[in-house]
Amino acid sequence: MRHAALLSLALAPLAGLPVAAQEMTLYGGLALEYAIEPYGPGSENQADLEGYLELELASGLYAGIWAQKSDDRTADEVDLYLGYRSETAGGLAWDVSYWRYFYPNAGGDCCGELALELGYGLSDRLYGTFDLAYDPENSLGNAYVGLAWTVTDAWELSANYGVYEVDAAPSESEWDVGATWYVGEESSLDLRWYEGSDYDGYLALFLSWDTTLLTR
Repeated sequence: MRHAALLSLALAPLAGLPVAAQEMTLYGGLALEYAIEPYGPGSENQADLEGYLELELASGLYAGIWAQKSDDRTADEVDLYLGYRSETAGGLAWDVSYWRYFYPNAGGDCCGELALELGYGLSDRLYGTFDLAYDPENSLGNAYVGLAWTVTDAWELSANYGVYEVDAAPSESEWDVGATWYVGEESSLDLRWYEGSDYDGYLALFLSWDTTLLTR
């Protein structure tokens, strides 16, 4: 699901903050995405409003809810997720989770995915990611790799490539490339080009705000 990558992007401004010695932290955020002709030349532009709440324990266990309201009513979505994240002594960040997807205007409960995300700093400014996900109900998987280069404290360039519906015939592929401007510690603006084997390329602007709502 493409929104998983967008959620990771939305959380990016929080990644550089020092980890406080708290037992529980509640995060929250809102994002607005404006896509130009996402369904091909001549199609209507589309705006999506997204939001999430995530509760994380000091142990690394977390749970959350993510929701999207779209111009395209069939794209309205509510997701529930549960996971565990940590980092090895060598600096390898890892995250295992389960996501359940609901589409209120398109059949309700759709499906679920088991996901594994890995991240590692290749240098002081270059960060690599590798994501795997599998939907056991439909026997479909996907895999993505990504690179992010920190140009300055406020600017980042990044690109991702992935294949999805791996067990289908044939599987599909997609890629994106863009730039992110971090406006302070809680807001960011991302401009990105998306293109895939089963859809035309399009440009999207993503404005997000993320914050720590509560620590105990």
